[in-house]
Amino acid sequence: MAKRDKNHHLLQRRGTWYFRAMIGGKRYRKALSSSVTEARKLRDEYLKEILLNGSLDLPQPEDQVHPTEEGAVLFGEVALEWRTRQKVWIKKDQLKSSTWRDWKSTMNSKVLPFFGNIPICSIDLKKIDKFVDQLECGPKRVNNILVPVRSVFDFAKRQGYISENPMNDVQNLSVTEPDIFPLNIDEVNLFFTGVNKHYLPFFKVAFFTGMRFGEMAALKWHQIDFQRKLIKVRETLVYGEEGRPKTAKSQREIDMLPPVCDALQRHKKIVDNDLYAFRDIRGKLMTPDHIREVIWKPALKKVGLTYRPPSQTRHTFATLMIDAGEDLGWVQRMMGHGSLQMIYTRYYSWTKKETRSDGSAFMKNTYLPETFEANSELGREAMG
Repeated sequence: MAKRDKNHHLLQRRGTWYFRAMIGGKRYRKALSSSVTEARKLRDEYLKEILLNGSLDLPQPEDQVHPTEEGAVLFGEVALEWRTRQKVWIKKDQLKSSTWRDWKSTMNSKVLPFFGNIPICSIDLKKIDKFVDQLECGPKRVNNILVPVRSVFDFAKRQGYISENPMNDVQNLSVTEPDIFPLNIDEVNLFFTGVNKHYLPFFKVAFFTGMRFGEMAALKWHQIDFQRKLIKVRETLVYGEEGRPKTAKSQREIDMLPPVCDALQRHKKIVDNDLYAFRDIRGKLMTPDHIREVIWKPALKKVGLTYRPPSQTRHTFATLMIDAGEDLGWVQRMMGHGSLQMIYTRYYSWTKKETRSDGSAFMKNTYLPETFEANSELGREAMG
């Protein structure tokens, strides 16, 4: 009796097992798993579905795979190879782990279900446009999703899997920056009365330095210079993973205003033996979800303030300082922006009328109404 092939309808390529079958005149090809056991399980489920329903509902219809492309390298195969190579590249250039985590999530949840089983050489601008059109998210998120897609196609071009890169013709969507929703100083003080006292030093630093959440979560006591009244921003901490700050300019030294210095000195007496300046009330490292859901939202609700994201603490710092007439270059340096452009673009309307360019200096120092009127009278006389 012939021994049954356990791997019938299965094909392994570059470490991944694929479901390959021609049933009822219809060809099926789908990436399954790197585990042969899991691949066999999925294959059996697919065969059962085909037997019961007469077809298999794949994310990408097989009629898009042309007979001439039989055996062509699939997008999913290239993506797998790209991922392996990227791991080496990440160690070299220190791509932030949070960025790689987002890429991985994006590829698994959005990109591979759509492109995974299509030969990469057959993916053209039309297919990419169709992919973009079915994404249910805003323009900024769409652009972020396209970043790893571009990287995969760049890799495919370098490896010779494709002769032309269709992503070269794909433009990013236009993004409109959302309006900022900062608190005024009275609202800041009101918030302080409603927040859990354990987190009061954290939010005083947030509101009066403009630091990002990750920068504060990673802040260590040795990076706080009480003698010079400076905070050294050198790292960021997001979901338990430390890395370099967002940009090169984000590595900076921040001046500690009196309320910040006082809050940190008082806080240090309580947690002096800890490496980190801030932990949550359970003694764990700070996470954005915990701060937003457990601390920020309840505090706003308690004091009757309209909800806005915790990132508005950063915008609040900028608007408070600019509205008070502080130098824009100083605000830029405190926030870690690469240029004044962001300050001008986002916060110009918050500058005090008497300190911004609104024509008042010309009216006060140059126009001199009495001289203008006298000159006008002489002009009228000369013209007869």
